[in-house]
Amino acid sequence: MRRTIKVMAVVGIAVVIMSKCGVTKMKKANFVDHQQIKTMNIGIDEIALDKDACKDAAEEISENHLIEGMSEKAMAKEIYAHIFIHDVVEAMPSFLQNNKIVSRIYNSTANGIDLEDFGDTYVRQIMYDVIWLLG
Repeated sequence: MRRTIKVMAVVGIAVVIMSKCGVTKMKKANFVDHQQIKTMNIGIDEIALDKDACKDAAEEISENHLIEGMSEKAMAKEIYAHIFIHDVVEAMPSFLQNNKIVSRIYNSTANGIDLEDFGDTYVRQIMYDVIWLLG
């Protein structure tokens, strides 16, 4: 549990720093705003909290061209991070789960993992990298 708390603290610090630098909404692919962006949703319980399972899912998504503009590794990291966060919040005591911020984070994962062409915001990608490394 201590490792999980450390991960959450590092992610929180990264988000605060990025927010202070004004990078909260920047997309990696702002240049494609005029094009149709494909999205997909993966059920949160469809993939195990296992890096190899996330890599396999990302490989399948890539091979079927369901999402474009993201590497398989970036997809795997995003999938893993969503599952990790979902499981961490579910393991928290109820008084922490009822916290406004924690509840908001949980609700964003409970409806599944949303992937879209060209990836997520820079801030979230950094969070995914941190969770991948420390998770």
